Amino acid sequence: MEKPLVSYVLTAYNIEDFIEESVKCAFAQTYENLEIVLSDDCSTDSTFDIMQKMANEYDGPHKIVLNRNERNLGISQHMSKCYIELASGEIIIAAHGDDISLPDRTSQEVDFLINNPDY
Repeated sequence: MEKPLVSYVLTAYNIEDFIEESVKCAFAQTYENLEIVLSDDCSTDSTFDIMQKMANEYDGPHKIVLNRNERNLGISQHMSKCYIELASGEIIIAAHGDDISLPDRTSQEVDFLINNPDY
């Protein structure tokens, strides 16, 4: 059985001190059928610049979707945009600009969902 496409969605807003480490964790995910959505909610600091630089330099196996909102949408609208418009995976893994995830986070969550379909 082919593994489902998963979207690891990392949302950020004015979190330049932490975003690099969070993006590194996203890129380090070991799950194979993965797209990584990096989305900035019109930050006024260098959050998006860091995300953009890292996305441009990325040469790993995952598909990267990079977004910067033209205006600040706020948490709820930003997340809705990411989950509904930008992500194309069957499963969404939510992360924020100050989250640190172990490389097997996505694999563990997908395995749990596959083995526990009631969830």
